[in-house]
Amino acid sequence: MEDNTKISAILVDDEERHHETLSKMLDNFCPDIEILGDAYNVKEAVNLIREKNPQIIFLDIEMPGGNGFTLFDHFEEPPFEVIFTTAHDLYAINAIKYAALDYLMKPINIRELQDAIARAVKVIGKKENTTSTEKINVLKSNLKLEDQRFTKIALPSSDGIDFIEAEAIIRAEAERSYSNFYLQNGKKILVSKPLKEYEALLEQCNFFRVHKSHMVNLTHLEKYVKGKGGYVIMNDGSHVDVSVRKKDDLLNRLM
Repeated sequence: MEDNTKISAILVDDEERHHETLSKMLDNFCPDIEILGDAYNVKEAVNLIREKNPQIIFLDIEMPGGNGFTLFDHFEEPPFEVIFTTAHDLYAINAIKYAALDYLMKPINIRELQDAIARAVKVIGKKENTTSTEKINVLKSNLKLEDQRFTKIALPSSDGIDFIEAEAIIRAEAERSYSNFYLQNGKKILVSKPLKEYEALLEQCNFFRVHKSHMVNLTHLEKYVKGKGGYVIMNDGSHVDVSVRKKDDLLNRLM
């Protein structure tokens, strides 16, 4: 890219050392990024965004005076892509994953930084350079849950993103680097990510991996049929094989 086509960004973090570290990494390894400024809290970030109109926000989650998520209270339709940064907040990370948003763990890995930027630039290149309002709404609703059990999951497909209640998913099936999600209403969604990327999220929603290619929602399981590994019957009538090595774990879970 030439200088006049660089992707503009701002850094939002309450610690100076994190600004310095990320700035150096961007300068050295991400030359297509132009840093327009730094903010150290949400209020400063809001003012800087309105003044500079950046395309990407690197947003720290844990900050005094309001965490990074409150930034979205100031933008009805965020006119930027966001890449969250965090050190340890597992609950927040899971909420971000459920909303199909991007994040980086501190200390930030160079390759992961480059990959996150590449994904953001791809969206910006399609002239869809706004963080999906639906994604942010899913994030906000999940963060408000007192029991920390998330209710919606974002499933990116070829024609957009479906936001589905986890309990409405009967099962998920691996298909090479893609995944098929089967819903209560009979709909099937082909998702452009491998099933392993959803395994940890789905396990929190009462799903169990019965086979290397299958995860089932135990809420919708109607019967286990004995066999070497056996199989389960779901309440939509589908039959799903259980691998021999998963059989005992499944039975322990069901008993």
